[in-house]
Amino acid sequence: MHSVYLIRHGKSSLDGAEAERGLEPEGFKHAEYLAERLHGLIPVINAIYCSPYRRAILTMEPLSKRLDLPIQIEHDFHEKRMADGPVENLKAARIKMWEDFDFRLPGGESNAEAQRRAMAALDRVRASHPSEALAVGSHGTLIGLILNAIMPSFGYEDWRAMPMPDIFRIDFPVGRKPMVDHVGCPGIDGFKVQG
Repeated sequence: MHSVYLIRHGKSSLDGAEAERGLEPEGFKHAEYLAERLHGLIPVINAIYCSPYRRAILTMEPLSKRLDLPIQIEHDFHEKRMADGPVENLKAARIKMWEDFDFRLPGGESNAEAQRRAMAALDRVRASHPSEALAVGSHGTLIGLILNAIMPSFGYEDWRAMPMPDIFRIDFPVGRKPMVDHVGCPGIDGFKVQG
């Protein structure tokens, strides 16, 4: 059996382009907390993969230093593309996307497309480490879509309840269905997206 820790980044800035947004001061504290929390977990992490987006990389850097492991960028762990411009009613659009996985906004991805991309990336990194535990730094919606692929009951309200940061572990027992454990981040006040 091997395991994958899915790690949602710390509280991020809303300034700048999607791929370049960094962390708020609170988010840097979250990153340090995650390094401490993940360092002590079993199974021990043997490799670190990450979205190319800056806020995810900044979140994973303290863990990389603590474990003396490089951060390997996996482009397809980037956050789901919502649209190519501003969205008038973002909450309503998100709800519709979770209700209809094929719905998409102009220039964006559907949940189905983003889920296929995320699962293909997960399969690739797992194939490179067939018996090791991996850390994957990514984003809320993409992590939610990975969890939905394993637990179809995971939906909009579950996604909405996920704080920044957050940790889920997926175990892949040989010959059995994957199992999800919400490791979480006890003892810190995480930030939640409103809607």
